[in-house]
Amino acid sequence: MKTLRNIGSLAFVLGLFTSLFAGMPWYVMVADDPVIPWWLRISIFCLLGGILVVL
Repeated sequence: MKTLRNIGSLAFVLGLFTSLFAGMPWYVMVADDPVIPWWLRISIFCLLGGILVVL
């Protein structure tokens, strides 16, 4: 169970940092109606999935 919690925590932290430090600058720099890239979608899913696994 502790291993699963550590994996969830790692997924949450990676998703959080990728979303904040790569996703936000990308969103600010692109045009009005951007298509969300695959790496940003994966980071958001990791962020949400990590929260669910840890809880």
